[in-house]
Amino acid sequence: MGLIKLIILAALVWVGLRFWRALQHQRTSQQTPDQAPPDAPVMVRCAQCQVHLPQSRALRAGDQWYCCAEHRDEHSDS
Repeated sequence: MGLIKLIILAALVWVGLRFWRALQHQRTSQQTPDQAPPDAPVMVRCAQCQVHLPQSRALRAGDQWYCCAEHRDEHSDS
């Protein structure tokens, strides 16, 4: 009789641990989509065509960003 109680107790502990781990995993997975990865590039939008591109590839004129020199020149002429 004691062995059966021990097996049932062990099974209940195992189910409880699985349930607790699933809750913890669900909580952490809900928090991560809002946070950008630390190595994600900063994205900017071209003032002429509105396309998004990494800041490292964009051209800046004043407080505006552009995807290429042609767009920068066209936007500054108008």
